[in-house]
Amino acid sequence: MKTHECAVISLNCLGAEVYEVCLQLPADTLVTYQPGQYLLLASLTGDFSPYSIASAPAEENILRLQILATNTPPMKLLAELQRDKKARVQLPFGDVCIDVQDERPLLLIAAGTGVAQMHSILEQVRRTGSQAPVHLYWGAREVQNFYWLAKWAKWAEMPNVELHKIVSHDDSWDGRSGMLYEAVVKDHQTLSGYRVVASGSPAMVYGTLDALVAHGMQAEQMQADAFSYAPRPA
Repeated sequence: MKTHECAVISLNCLGAEVYEVCLQLPADTLVTYQPGQYLLLASLTGDFSPYSIASAPAEENILRLQILATNTPPMKLLAELQRDKKARVQLPFGDVCIDVQDERPLLLIAAGTGVAQMHSILEQVRRTGSQAPVHLYWGAREVQNFYWLAKWAKWAEMPNVELHKIVSHDDSWDGRSGMLYEAVVKDHQTLSGYRVVASGSPAMVYGTLDALVAHGMQAEQMQADAFSYAPRPA
């Protein structure tokens, strides 16, 4: 896999200790990826870490990442990017590949920074004018764990998109509470015909899978990176 050197054109805090890193590939670089895929970002030590691509393929040579920096490795990586203004990446990776021209409805279920993966999908929907119905469920343990997404207001204006924020453990939250799968089951009497993408910890992904299968979804309707990097024991 070829390593590409990118320019760091911005690095901004989105809140909740999450940082958006915006990278620009060289003008003569042709890299293709699908909404929902991820890349590997290198540190100075040569170690590569996976991050969902939050940008849409329609942005061409711009790559956006949403990095949670609550411990030393990502904090050190962000400091390197801020200082050196360059990054080395490999892409694309991941089995989650969404065709936004497919008219079947999309059900996107994300916990925490798992929404970065959904950001790519939703932005590709918006930029291409896709009319596929999209339902995004974004979950956080506490309301303060949500962070700022610049495109949220634009998504809310799209007639084919429905947005939901769900908080699981915060009595101060006056919006929808509980587990993500509980909200999905309550809102959707049937999941027949849906394409489902789940992003979060393996426990979250498999818990969601089990709950939705119990609700009538076929297991093969769901895509998730966790199925590859954290497969269930046979």
